[in-house]
Amino acid sequence: MATGVWEPAKPVSVSREKLTQYLEVLKDINLGALELELPETLQKSDSSLMKLSQDQWQAAESLDDDAIQLLIRFFTLAEMQLPNWAGGQTSPVIYLVRILKRRSMFSADLKQWIKANTDNRYLPNGAVLL
Repeated sequence: MATGVWEPAKPVSVSREKLTQYLEVLKDINLGALELELPETLQKSDSSLMKLSQDQWQAAESLDDDAIQLLIRFFTLAEMQLPNWAGGQTSPVIYLVRILKRRSMFSADLKQWIKANTDNRYLPNGAVLL
């Protein structure tokens, strides 16, 4: 019987370059079929993005509102469609929504869309008690 070598996951961090990479990929794929459309390398290497703390998402502050909304839609659907992409109360959606709220750009329509496309009880606002 052959056994493989276990390699620990490489730590993932959020940078402007990482977010730009995602935005480039997302503009050309069907968000409703992420398991089929999102490159396998990203699916396997970046699931830990769902567990990062709010301060690790500061790079998103420099993005425009449309880019943040696209990332919100992606991470909402990724949690539902991709294995090991559960975020729970650390979902990046929460942090991205907070950015839009600070800018007064979080719409009721986006809130309804998030709620209609997730079973994560923490979305879009996060935990009630921090």
